[in-house]
Amino acid sequence: MQGNLKSNTYMLRDEKSLLTEKLKNYIPEEYKVTLMPHFCVDNFIRCDESYDSFIEKFKKTATQGGGNTVMRQMLHIGGKATNCASALDSLGLNPCLIAKTDILGYKLLEYFLEGKNVDISHVSRDGELAFTTAIELEGVNIMFSFPGVTSQFGPEYLTEDDEELIRESDMVCISDWGLNNCGTKLARYVFSLVKKEGKGKTFFDPGDPSPKKEREEVEVKGIKNMLKQGLVDILSVNENELIRYGGIDFLRKVTRVDMHTEKYVKTFYNDKETEEIPAFNVEPKRLTGAGDAWNSGDILGEAMGLSDELRLLLANSVAAYYISDLEGKHPTRQDLIKL
Repeated sequence: MQGNLKSNTYMLRDEKSLLTEKLKNYIPEEYKVTLMPHFCVDNFIRCDESYDSFIEKFKKTATQGGGNTVMRQMLHIGGKATNCASALDSLGLNPCLIAKTDILGYKLLEYFLEGKNVDISHVSRDGELAFTTAIELEGVNIMFSFPGVTSQFGPEYLTEDDEELIRESDMVCISDWGLNNCGTKLARYVFSLVKKEGKGKTFFDPGDPSPKKEREEVEVKGIKNMLKQGLVDILSVNENELIRYGGIDFLRKVTRVDMHTEKYVKTFYNDKETEEIPAFNVEPKRLTGAGDAWNSGDILGEAMGLSDELRLLLANSVAAYYISDLEGKHPTRQDLIKL
């Protein structure tokens, strides 16, 4: 990995030392995390230029009747659930993925996860491959997504074996709600199953609600009702999503909110909240997938029973390593200890 990862002033030496010792001495490898429902293939287009420069170049090519623009591109594992599962594996846990794709997608998934211990036995091959093209510009990324079968992933896609896995899991995570037309039904069904028959906690990363378009208000109302019923233990959002899912005054009363922004992170629940913990000062080489990497550190911190502050510090360090690595590699515990 390139660059020197330096923490900001809030991250005191004793806190970093304490986190380092905990990472050296204890990782709950038996902690079972199940994630769903999104796997896709990401095509990264790296553009080391500003948004304005890119648009100007795009317009010039279009006005001359079209043409070829040479840019570096790279295929990568994608989908919030799958990215997070890959990151959790690198950190020492043994995650399970529930998803749906086609035969080609499954072969690519096997290739991307070669050498890892992510359980993909619950990924079926009778669906449609999801694909995302991400144009990464200076300071911003623009994604063009075809969600494939993920757009219709409802409770009826779950098998009896999937449901048994959900019951046995210590943490059950659902993400990419915004891309899934059946997302509310899936989340309500799965999280209700955990609460009624399972033993674990529920983790919800709904993502950007914009794909819901004209149905956003109605769909978000369904999410709020689910939150009011106590079905979500942990809600992972950025600052924009925080507002669009009801605002902090509402959300902190119904769940624990783990908010991550470009500059800082913070946890809210009931009448408690942490200080704003600054993000690591690194030069980002990529932005796509940063939230998924952050979630993996947040989940590991939960599995380890860390304090809120140490858990957020861990999540920040995982995200910082990932976005500053040229190849988009997820860190191992040893990588984090060396920070």
